[in-house]
Amino acid sequence: MKCTSRSRPAGLALVPLLLLALSACLPPSSEGQSPQQGSGVQTAAASGPAKSTADAPTAAQPAGPAGPAAPQENAPVVRWIPVGPVGPNDPTSGQRYLLLQQFQCDALARSVEDAQDAAVWVAGAAVCRAVQSGSREDWERASNAVSATPRIPQTQCLEFRVAAMSASLVAQHRSNPDAAFKVEPGLGEACPRQLLGLTVVDEQLRPVPGTPRAAGPSSGGTIVRLDGYYVRVGEVLFDDVPADVEFVGDREDYGTLYLRMPPAQGRKSIRISVTDTVDIAGSATFFYDDAGATSSSAETGGATPAPESPTTSVEASATATS
Repeated sequence: MKCTSRSRPAGLALVPLLLLALSACLPPSSEGQSPQQGSGVQTAAASGPAKSTADAPTAAQPAGPAGPAAPQENAPVVRWIPVGPVGPNDPTSGQRYLLLQQFQCDALARSVEDAQDAAVWVAGAAVCRAVQSGSREDWERASNAVSATPRIPQTQCLEFRVAAMSASLVAQHRSNPDAAFKVEPGLGEACPRQLLGLTVVDEQLRPVPGTPRAAGPSSGGTIVRLDGYYVRVGEVLFDDVPADVEFVGDREDYGTLYLRMPPAQGRKSIRISVTDTVDIAGSATFFYDDAGATSSSAETGGATPAPESPTTSVEASATATS
């Protein structure tokens, strides 16, 4: 009886050791099963810092910061030059303007090599590159090119708009040099076609000083400059009637037109308007004044630089709609 009672506790003591040995040989009970709630946290805590996981690249990892030309959210908006009016078959200034409007920066730069009027277009091409690339070097080149651009008269409408836009964008970059601009097309039309006024000139096509209004003798012969913006003038109208006028100097697209006024033939004034490839607004009036013509001719002397605006006010003008 004693032997039996003594061997039972000894056998029971061996059972835990046997189970522990067997459990080391068996696979984990959780293999192939979904983890229980909270097991992920316990596993991560037990395994220590996930250093190897952080070092490994993943598909969700960002590729790096955006380039300088990529506009960020809430990026400042700048306006590019608006439509001309220009077309691919227009003369040189129109073709250059179209290249710039379409952001063909390199093509524009190549088109002005060795040209006498290259400065304003070189500045436009430099600003074009700077806006596209956003690099500090390109903005520095653009700033230098804008500084080297001479003052452009408003009578050179396309060049004037390019110079104004280039200077404006360089100024905005200086005020916020780290910003990547969001570029949007300009509003409206760059150069609405319109006749703004008349300027009396001499035989060398130099403006005659001391002429408060466009006037000349009733015998005719006074040369006037048509001030405004026009591309391809078709007809000149006197009092709304097409006239067979005498042009002075070359007649080129985008070029300034000069007319020699006919005799008065009993008229005290003539209202002048023109036609273009599209509607052109505005008109100007020429007056026949023998007394005023005598005093004006007496004042004509040495060369006078051409003014940037008409010497006469517009008699009737409207904003072009095309």
